[in-house]
Amino acid sequence: IKFIDWFAVKCADIVLIETESQKKYFEKRFGKSQKYKVIYTGADDNDFYKADSIIKKEKFTVVFRGKFLPEAGVKYVIETAKILENKEVEFLIIGNGFLEKEIKLLINKTKPSNLTLMSEYLSFQEIREKMLSSHVSLGQFEDHERLLRTIPHKCFETLALGLPYITSRTPAVSEILKNGESCLFVNPANPKDLSEKILTLKNNNNLTQDIANNGHNIYLNKFTPKNLARDILIILNGQN
Repeated sequence: IKFIDWFAVKCADIVLIETESQKKYFEKRFGKSQKYKVIYTGADDNDFYKADSIIKKEKFTVVFRGKFLPEAGVKYVIETAKILENKEVEFLIIGNGFLEKEIKLLINKTKPSNLTLMSEYLSFQEIREKMLSSHVSLGQFEDHERLLRTIPHKCFETLALGLPYITSRTPAVSEILKNGESCLFVNPANPKDLSEKILTLKNNNNLTQDIANNGHNIYLNKFTPKNLARDILIILNGQN
């Protein structure tokens, strides 16, 4: 596998890399090269876009959507839900995958009354509507080496939807978002910090709206498919 990675990089004219942090990783692993070009993944605006027609849930709702992988830190979301069980905050977890059995066991053990788990398949339209009816979107929270250099798709999708985003403080996400302006950062693997940040948004509507609007504007200015296609064409033209 290492050889295939090395050979692919060696033979390519251009290597598109998702973050500056990932670029540093490639430089360390495969050697420095002018062929490395950073292009953020963005989000498909055919599937993820704002819609004022979708009504927010009556109770303040936090949504986690994604695969149950080690780096996701879903267990911390469950622990946070338990901490906020009596704070008028609802949690919606949409996902499945590698750690699904462990996640369900933890939910059955802790029994947070304010948490709903949806592990069945949902279309992009259904996911979009579930997310838009929520008030806050959650990122990834594990203290995991991979998070230092990657940005999950749902980060860009959250920005496209105009939702405020809370996630772990990492070098990769810090390349595009600023704490207190376009997102809220929390310390990794820290449900107490996450619960405090959720309450910060719940109790400060102006801050919530500012973060949501600023994040959405960043998406519109940098991370739509049109903008990313333009950036790739600039790179390709530079090779000619």
